[in-house]
Amino acid sequence: MLQRLILSFLILLGATPAWAQSADEAKKAARRAQLQVQQAQQQAQEAQAAKARLETDKAELDKKVAAQSQQVAALRGALPRLQEKLKAAETERDQLADKVAALEKDLAERKLAAEASAVSGERALKQRDEAQAKLKREHDAQVALVGECSEKNERLLQLSAELLDKYRHKTVGDVLKQRDPVLGLGDVKTFNLVQEYRDKAEAERFAPTANR
Repeated sequence: MLQRLILSFLILLGATPAWAQSADEAKKAARRAQLQVQQAQQQAQEAQAAKARLETDKAELDKKVAAQSQQVAALRGALPRLQEKLKAAETERDQLADKVAALEKDLAERKLAAEASAVSGERALKQRDEAQAKLKREHDAQVALVGECSEKNERLLQLSAELLDKYRHKTVGDVLKQRDPVLGLGDVKTFNLVQEYRDKAEAERFAPTANR
């Protein structure tokens, strides 16, 4: 580009008529040409610097692209393994979900069984308490009956002793009266006495009743 500017300047000088040129104009033209050359040099330097920056940026970009390409290749190589791991994780998750569901079902069944057992236990406890209360009532009734029987037996023994004592203390007159075929006073008295003691014995007879 600099060579083109210099060539253009020389052509311009050669084409200018000698009579139209002056020293001032030549200086001005030379100054302008010098400025243009400097500007061209500066532009060339800037272009070179821009080119260097572009090349540097391109090299950095190429490095990044190469690194990303390597990462992509590595990811592509690891993708099948990752997919296998993901599939295995999903399978394990499903298995764990099945186990959790089974445990929840077993827990619910155990809870229902425990509640049923508790209800059954309460029912059995109530039945046991009722049976124990019934046995106690029956025991108390039996104790009362035994006591009553003992009392009646004691009174019967007393009556038997009294009757035996009566016979032991019979007099000869009592025997003769009993044997008198006409009056039979002794037989009547004896009959009345026996009947009296029979009534007393009947009153003292032990006769247990149901559901006392």
